[in-house]
Parts: sequence; C-alpha cells; structure tokens
Amino acid sequence: MQSTVKIRLCFALILLLHSFQQLSGQTFKAVDDTIDMVPGFSKTVNLLANDIIPSGDSIRVSGGLSAGSGSVISTWHYQGMFTYLVPNRGVGNLIIGSYTVINVSSAQSSTARMIFRIRDKSYDTLKINDVEAIFTASGFNFMLLLQKSYSLGFFVPKGSGKSTIFSNSFWIGGKDEQNMLHLAGERYRQGPNLGIAGAKPDFYAGPIMDSSRYSQNTDTTWNYIWNLKKSDIEYHKLHWNDQGYKPISDILNWPGNGNVSLGQASKLAPFHDANGDGTYNPYEGDCPAIRGDQCLFFIFNDDRGNHQETLGNKLRAEIHGMAYAFDLSGDTAFSKTIFLNYKVFNRSPDTYHYVYMGTYTDMDIGYANDDFMQCDVGRGSIIGYNGKAIDGNGQATAYGAHPPAQSVTMLAGPRMEPTGADRPRYDNLGHQLCNESINGTGFGDGIANNERMGLSTFITFLNSQYSGTPEFMDDPATPKQYFQYMQAIWMDSTRMVYGGNGHAGYGGYGPEADFQYPGESDTLNWGCGCQPPNGQANWTEVTAHNQPHDRRSLGSAGPFTFHPGDMQEMDIAFVWARDYTSPDTLASVAKLRTAIDSIRKAFITNKLPGGGSFLGIIDQTVPAGVTCNIYPNPASSEVNIDFLTPLKEQANLDIFNSGGKLMGRFIFQKGSARNKFDVSGYPPGLYLLNFSGKGVHFTKKLSVNR
Repeated sequence: MQSTVKIRLCFALILLLHSFQQLSGQTFKAVDDTIDMVPGFSKTVNLLANDIIPSGDSIRVSGGLSAGSGSVISTWHYQGMFTYLVPNRGVGNLIIGSYTVINVSSAQSSTARMIFRIRDKSYDTLKINDVEAIFTASGFNFMLLLQKSYSLGFFVPKGSGKSTIFSNSFWIGGKDEQNMLHLAGERYRQGPNLGIAGAKPDFYAGPIMDSSRYSQNTDTTWNYIWNLKKSDIEYHKLHWNDQGYKPISDILNWPGNGNVSLGQASKLAPFHDANGDGTYNPYEGDCPAIRGDQCLFFIFNDDRGNHQETLGNKLRAEIHGMAYAFDLSGDTAFSKTIFLNYKVFNRSPDTYHYVYMGTYTDMDIGYANDDFMQCDVGRGSIIGYNGKAIDGNGQATAYGAHPPAQSVTMLAGPRMEPTGADRPRYDNLGHQLCNESINGTGFGDGIANNERMGLSTFITFLNSQYSGTPEFMDDPATPKQYFQYMQAIWMDSTRMVYGGNGHAGYGGYGPEADFQYPGESDTLNWGCGCQPPNGQANWTEVTAHNQPHDRRSLGSAGPFTFHPGDMQEMDIAFVWARDYTSPDTLASVAKLRTAIDSIRKAFITNKLPGGGSFLGIIDQTVPAGVTCNIYPNPASSEVNIDFLTPLKEQANLDIFNSGGKLMGRFIFQKGSARNKFDVSGYPPGLYLLNFSGKGVHFTKKLSVNR
C-alpha cells in the first residue's frame, strides 16, 4: 500500500513537472513585431513590449540590429529598445528580419520576426503630359536624395532618360522687429560643410502645429503626397451620393481641415464645400479643389526641426505646394510645361520685414558641364541653355545635337500692398512704366489690389567643387549669405553690378543691378534703377567671356512685409522647348520665349488654349486698406507722405535700407493726412518704408538720389 502511494506521488510529481514545463513554454515567447517605416524617418520601438516573459526572469536579446542586408538599420539603446531607420528609398514594400529572446534563468529561447512595412508616399510623379517630374512631400523637387545613389526626376521628353533640371527648392528670408534674420532654404540638404546629401534639411513635411505636438506619428502621417486627376474629381462629383460608393483614398483623405487640437490651422488643402459648413466631408459632396488635369499636393514647414542646411532662425512658415500639368498634347507649349503654386502662410506671431521668396534651381541641360544661363526680365524667366552646339560627349543622358532650352518662369510672386486703386502699367502716353509692372501681374486691368510682383532679382553662382570659382560667387554657407543672394548681393557683401560676371573685380562696369545676364531683355533698365548701363547693354555669359560649365541659379521676388496670419503666393512655370533645325543653341532659346509668352498669356487671362480655366479657382483679392502717396521719389532731402484717408488710429513708419538695417522710425498721430520727413542725412540708395498700426499694414519703396 505504501509503495503504491509512493508510485502515485512520483507520477503526480512527474505530471506536475511536465505541466510546469509546458506552462513555461507557453509563458515565454517572442512575438512578431510589425513596424511601419517611412524612409528617412527614424522610429524607436521596444521589441519586448508584446513578448510573453515570466516575471523576474533575466532576459537577453540577440539580433534585432538590422534587416534586409542593411535596408533597415538600427541603433541599440538598452534591453529590447531599438531605433530603426530606413536610410534609402526603393528598398521594397516589406523587409523582414528576426531577433531572439533568451531567458538567462532557464536557458530557454524564442525567436520572432521584425516585419518592416515600408510606407513611402513621400514622393510622387507628375507625368500627365510629356514631362515626368518628381516632387517630395518636404519640398525638395526633381531629385530623390534618400537613395544609395540619387536619382533625377525632371525628364523631357517623358521616358527619354534625359533631364534638364537637377534640383529645385523654395527659399524664404526676412527680418523681425528686432532686425534679426530668419531664413529657410535648401540646396541639397548637405549643411554648410557639404556633408551627405539629404541628411540636413531646413524644411519638414506637414503643417505647423504646437511644438509639443510634433511626433514620429505626425511625421509619418504628413510625409505624404496626394496625387489626383481632374477625372477622379469629376467622377466623385457624379457619384458621391450613390449607394455603396467609396471615394478613392486621396479624395477620402484629402487634408481639407487641420486638427486644431494639435495646433494645426482649421483649414489646409483647398476644397469645394458643397454645403458651406467649412468641414471637408467627401460623403456630403465635398471634393478637392485642384489646378490642371493632374496635381500633386503636399504641405511642408520650416518649424518641425532645426534648420540644418542654412543654420537660419525659424520663421514658422507653412507652405502648401500644388504641382500640376495640363493634358494638352496638341499644344507645343503646354505639352512640355509643368506648374507649381506655393501658398506660404506666416503662422508665427512676428511681423517680418524686407522679406524675399525665391526659387533655387540647379539646371543641367542633359550633360551638366557645358551650360550657360540668362535672364529674360520682361518674361520673368530664368533660362538655361547649352553653351555648345552638341550637348555632352555621347553620354546616354546628353541631348546631343540641337539641345533644348529650359526656363523657370515666375508667373506671379507676392501680392503688393493694397492701394485702393488699380496700379497702372502705362503712363498717360501709353508707355510702359519702369517698375514692377514690367513682369508683374494685375497692373492696369481695372481691378484694385490684385497686383503681384514678378521676378525681382536673378543671380547665378558656381559649383564650389570646381577650381577657379571666385569666392564671391561660391555656394552660400551662412544665413547671411543665403539672404544676400536673394537680394542680388554677392558673398563679399558687394551688390551685383552690370557687366562681366556682375562684380567690379570680374568685368563689371555698373551700375548696381538686380538681374544677371539679362541680354537685351531689360529694355527700360528696370534692374539698374531705370538708369542705362555704364557700358555695353547686351550682357550675357558670352559677353562676359565665360566658358560653359555647371551653373546654379536663384530667382527671387520681394521685398514685402509678412504679417502674422498673412498668406503670400508664388506661381512658377517650368517651360521646355527645343529647336531641331539650327546649329545655334540660341534657336532653342528663341523657341522657348515663344512658349513662355503663350503660357504667361494663359495664366494672366485665366484661359487655356481652346478654352477652359487655367487656375480653376480664382482667389479672392486682398481687401483694400489704408495707404499713401510718397513724393518726390526719388528724393534728395524732404519727402511728403499723403495718406489717402486720414488715419483712424496712430501708425508707425520704420525705414530700412537695402541691407535690412533700421535707419529711422516715425510716429503718425490719429487723424494724420499729410506729413513730411527729412532724408538729407541718408546715403543714396533704395529704402523700404514699412507702415504699421491698427488697420495699417503696407510697404513702400523710396529711392534717395543726389
């Protein structure tokens, strides 16, 4: 009996031990981790967070450091915690790795997978006509930098493998009330020390929000480009109310409204509001408002992180980009042109003075090292063309004989301060006025307060990697140098002068100039203060005796005052043309000018060739406000200021020189209508007069000349 009991007890103990071992096997287990990644954006995860681990056991992790032969790399922090990064684009949609959890106490181990789902809608391609162009969600255009080898994305003709633009990006800079410079701009996201391209941005995807609300989750959400066709929207308009209808993803998720609880603006992407409730809801008939037959929409800002490219101070500028094109295969100009509209919002509490917006372009007409640049002032166009009759030396990317010409045309820049009246384009005798109306829009059309600046400055600089590059026209490395280039000021702080290479030490003969290599396009010498050049008027790279090479360029519009809550715009056309008959490369430039004229006419009249609206939506004009007349201008001593209506409240006047330095401050009392101030002590030059106060926000230019 006793032996039987012992046998039974031993059997029970064996069963209990076996059950415990089974239980231990069930309670110690590594579980697969699914990790969503966007290339270029790191994510920190705890691989053990979902694993089943007995309490109190000592755990060791093996593996988890990389996946897909380095397609996903990581930094180990402490037990189970890793930060992952997909450094390159184009690695596929799914990358799988593994890690093993080892129980040091029991010597048990369990292996699980790391499943990386690569979500990469951070870039997309506009290709509805004969141009194939890549745009990225954070505002860097025509190039994918986060690849093991970068790839271009501005091909004309589409599918040819031949490109005319290497890269393009947006710049903005201005000074606050304390005269501190705020600036954001990108060349190749390398930083001032020319590090790895793509690693050091100034701009980040997404709208501005409360600083504490930025996160990896919001980064992933907004690192996205919405790609829509006009036909998609027309279909939605017809079927939104059909039973069982579901909009396509980019209509359903169109970012019409921001999340105000995160500090985002209540309205973001433009949309047709069917019921007028201010809330985007595609199931109630709302739909995106786009331009063109295909558009790419994206939002980026300079506030999410530090400015690593320029090291400039933040502006809290939010930029809404809409790239678009028209399916007009029968039209020579439109079939080879794409468009880009920037809406720029000041989301800061600061007023910025002497602000410029610019478009930086590195043009490579096929083969990069045989190009010339010029500026067509009247057309507001930056033009790149081949400096030799044959492009390249037989490279697959070269155009060979009869190379094309490419423009970056500023169709319209920032809105000018309201005057309450239509600014004229011509004088009483029908002569073109020498002012912003030369390449601006809205002048002399009978509509008040719709005038917009065009191209205000144009400057070229050289690739610093090439020997012989003059220091004054090297790549910028400091915020001051970036801002100087926007004002046509060289890196040695001297103003560009007419002739040669735009510098007194390199063939320049003056006077001071706003546009480099204008040829004979500045017929009224607007870029020289309406004064004739001191030497040959026809100023080109050929007359400067340059050799064709790799060129970078910057076209800017300004200055203007950027108040809190203001929105300013910049409309750009990338126009391409090619002449196949003449051996002279300027024949392609002549054909390009004809195409630019066609594009500009359609934009200004809001009418496409054959009919139809160019803009799709006509934006409301800026409401009229208080303004004044200033005379004489130019002035030598005393200046009169006549307000068109007496001031209802006290107003201030700040006077800045061309370098943005505050030169004087005046106060106008309530009820003021006519005032005077003395400029006899001011050096000759151009000054910016900024008026501010309740209901008073406008800027004027004053020239002091003796």
